[in-house]
Amino acid sequence: MLWWVIALEAAAFAALFTAIIFAYYRGDRKYSPASIHNYPPEIQEEYFKTHTRVDVSYQSQNVLLTKSLGVLIFTGILFVCAAIAGAATFWQGFWLTFGLMAWIGVYDTCFLDWVLFANLPMFR
Repeated sequence: MLWWVIALEAAAFAALFTAIIFAYYRGDRKYSPASIHNYPPEIQEEYFKTHTRVDVSYQSQNVLLTKSLGVLIFTGILFVCAAIAGAATFWQGFWLTFGLMAWIGVYDTCFLDWVLFANLPMFR
């Protein structure tokens, strides 16, 4: 596997992940309680003090559909990334996809959550 290809994939994956997040929160959806299940329980309780309560349990149809769609999208993206990077064995593909998911976790926390979402009014 080529390391420069993996680095390009990581950058493209972060850009695609950001585009998916922005597309998901477009229009009136950003003002709806549809995504409140992504927040910690303490924030959910504060939110529901002033808004209509919706089902945010992990068994609700909205949460299951959203999470299932996310798993399918990420599986496809990671499969393509492993194929492009030239993963020849299961373990090469496993460690590549593990590394890409770890990268997205760090990117999501350190950039999207702490920098972008904290400073863009459209997400608050």
